[in-house]
Amino acid sequence: DIFPKIKDRVDAILVHPVNRGKGAALKTGFAYIRDHFPKARGVVTADADGQHRSEDIVAVARGVVAHPKALVLGVREFAGDVPLRSRFGNFWTRWFFFLMTGLMIRDTQTGLRGIPTGLLGRMLGLEGDRYEYEMRMLADAKYHEVEPVQISIATVYLDANATSHFHPVLDSIRIYWSLFHFCLSSVMAFLVDNGVFTVSLYFFYPHFHNSGAHFARTKDVLLAYIIARLVSANLNFFYNRFFVFHSASTKRSFFQYWGVVLAIASLSYFGVMGVSLLFHVRNGLMITVVKIAVETVLFILSY
Repeated sequence: DIFPKIKDRVDAILVHPVNRGKGAALKTGFAYIRDHFPKARGVVTADADGQHRSEDIVAVARGVVAHPKALVLGVREFAGDVPLRSRFGNFWTRWFFFLMTGLMIRDTQTGLRGIPTGLLGRMLGLEGDRYEYEMRMLADAKYHEVEPVQISIATVYLDANATSHFHPVLDSIRIYWSLFHFCLSSVMAFLVDNGVFTVSLYFFYPHFHNSGAHFARTKDVLLAYIIARLVSANLNFFYNRFFVFHSASTKRSFFQYWGVVLAIASLSYFGVMGVSLLFHVRNGLMITVVKIAVETVLFILSY
């Protein structure tokens, strides 16, 4: 009843001459659908190891129709007879993914996914040719207009998942490195921002090392803030553009980004000044420590 004109047929079998990995296979399929079925509502991917029931595949397809702007995930509950490595692997990856991205996905390793046609171009632009590609799909979902839709499906493992081609060590390293790379720009920006802030404050604040001096003038701290944020924010923006997403920026995305930067910088500045006045912080290095503490709280809240 979703696609009444569909028939039981195979439109095409796409083959890579050599094994290029699951991510490369998915992108080849996405490109084929985009080029040959421009009116399709979306794509549903399902693993070939017998873990996904036909009714669950249909449920995900319904989800794509109901949520044309969201990535749809068929998530397992991991109840019943589940291999230990699968249960532990999903638990660890789920929480690691949450800490790195702020998104709680109940089943980060699910291969049953629905991708609306409008997201195919974005999916084709993501890096990765093996299992890490699927994790990049989830990490990228943080920047979609709509958060991923999670649909509960049955948990099925045949012969203790003996047919899986997932390598517990090598593929796990690829997955976790993918997540780390995704957040590396924020870590670098954080270090650069506080480093430039400290150096700038050293030059502008005449009593940088003197704890007994009067409190730092507002303009000293503000000027150091402006210089640090200009350097770190531009580094963060262009690193994400060229090395993480490999995408062309637009004026709209650039101004949206700077709108967020200014909002968080303002909260950070007034927070630092307020805490410093409250606890009579005068030493320049201690002001930097206060800044790091305030921005850590803001980072958690803005996740």
